[in-house]
Amino acid sequence: MNIAVIIPAFNEESNIEKVVESIRQLKTEDRFFPVVVNDASTDATSDKARRAGADVIDLPVNLGIGGAVQTGMIYAYDQGYDAAIQIDGDGQHPSGFIPELCKIIRNDEAD
Repeated sequence: MNIAVIIPAFNEESNIEKVVESIRQLKTEDRFFPVVVNDASTDATSDKARRAGADVIDLPVNLGIGGAVQTGMIYAYDQGYDAAIQIDGDGQHPSGFIPELCKIIRNDEAD
């Protein structure tokens, strides 16, 4: 499966590269694509996410976590990804759990 990993981010320049790189390093039968939704950050979040290899959506105004996640999900749908998973831009969600979650999705064990 091709899976978009949606990462809403507001002023996460100190964490975003590590988060994106942790996703890009996942090696499974699935392919993971980090998508950072930059929620009108005033720091270098957007530039650092791009340099780390993420697709970046720059929102012109701060929509908050809900608007940023919705933007990412719409993007994933429009781009034809098989699934989308959201993790936070501050690194609090360990990306190492994503492959196990994908097994559940692939085996039709998720609702």
